[in-house]
Amino acid sequence: MKPAVLIVDDDPSVVRMLETGLEDEYLIVPVLESTEAINVFSETPIDVVVSDVKMPGLSGFDILRSVKAANPLVEVILLTGELPDRSRPAVNALHSGAHDYLLKPVSIRVLKSAIQQALAKQRQQLEDKRKLQELLRRANTDFLTGLSNRHHFQTQMQLEFERSFRYERSLSCLFLDIDDFKKINDAFGHCAGDLVLQRLGQLFAKHLRSSDLKCRYGGEEFVLVLPEADSEVASSVAEKVRRLIAKESFEFADPPLKITVSIGMATSHRRNFSSAEELIRAADRALLQAKREGRNCVRAHQPGGQPDEFVNHGFQALNSQPSTTSIDRL
Repeated sequence: MKPAVLIVDDDPSVVRMLETGLEDEYLIVPVLESTEAINVFSETPIDVVVSDVKMPGLSGFDILRSVKAANPLVEVILLTGELPDRSRPAVNALHSGAHDYLLKPVSIRVLKSAIQQALAKQRQQLEDKRKLQELLRRANTDFLTGLSNRHHFQTQMQLEFERSFRYERSLSCLFLDIDDFKKINDAFGHCAGDLVLQRLGQLFAKHLRSSDLKCRYGGEEFVLVLPEADSEVASSVAEKVRRLIAKESFEFADPPLKITVSIGMATSHRRNFSSAEELIRAADRALLQAKREGRNCVRAHQPGGQPDEFVNHGFQALNSQPSTTSIDRL
């Protein structure tokens, strides 16, 4: 598909000349009214703008500013009929973000060269942006599971907690640990353990909301943060996650391996926690309680209670005894 070039000039003969000279290589969008150019740009995908400087209504500099405000990646080439010794505005134009400043009558060859350079610059900027986004993604992501790493999670968690605290909205935190994970590594090797971690990352991405924070907190520990979720909703989600994981089978063992998780949960509601760290610690303590009570269960921190008080919320500490390979038998 040809790159789209928006030509803005109040002189019809100039527009026709430029359109005739460029249409073999570019999709030309001609505009005679400078005020109309902004509307056309906002409604039409444009790669490069070629604009006269002096026009009724908006000047080329006005168009330059509007284009760069809307999309900094779109390059603008300005045309002027002023002589070189009177074209001091060229310096200001280049400083303002114009790609080039050419004198009329402009040679089609020179203009094509300027457009090609503008498109090459745009491609390089897009590639640089893509590389930067990839670097940021890698810096914020756990390479094994594809979930947020702990550093990125702490930043996002702080933002979510501040939002919930400010507007007095519920925010729930689930702290999850794979039961007897060390036995998996010892019996089948660390590659098998990695497969388990990857499977859980995929499961969280598939079954939780995009707005939920999903983090590999460290080792075999995960933290899930549920915005706008009260304790009842969080309990339901935690139990759903526990059951989904219990249904998973891992074929690297014969018979296939089944695993379980223990989950601790805490809910911030009506400012009962003063910080994000306090909320996470409460969920962590609830996780320890789940471990003490037999694993493969969900335990919730008692809102408003002492730090080590917990409430069951109706969940039983289930000791799974699947017919397939169980960690407890290793």
